[in-house]
Amino acid sequence: MLVPRSEPAGQEPLAQRFTTWRAGRRRGERIPEELWQAAAEHARHDGLSATAARLKLSYYDLKRRLEAGGTARRSGSRGPVFVEVPVTPVAPSGEERGTVELVQVGGARLILRLPSASSHDLLPVVRLFLRSGA
Repeated sequence: MLVPRSEPAGQEPLAQRFTTWRAGRRRGERIPEELWQAAAEHARHDGLSATAARLKLSYYDLKRRLEAGGTARRSGSRGPVFVEVPVTPVAPSGEERGTVELVQVGGARLILRLPSASSHDLLPVVRLFLRSGA
């Protein structure tokens, strides 16, 4: 006996939005970004293949958007930019010995100023900061 396949909960309203958009679109018109983002979000929770099939989307286009975080990169958008930061000279007195400054991608910053500390003393604190993902 075959059991009818049930669709993942929550995809029906999105499927209806796609159906409505397809009914009113002009030939060659691209799928709006908000629909792609919603489809990528559903794929994150319900699975890529099931979402692509249910919404009648290209598996590979949806996969590309899912891997890009739900949004497609436009050809004119800029990627990460390299920024060179000049090195601050150390004071001749050795006053800056034991100073470590770490900045994570998310903006978290750790500055340790311990004039008498060695790198061996600072290493556990640095590891903890990097592991925390603050």
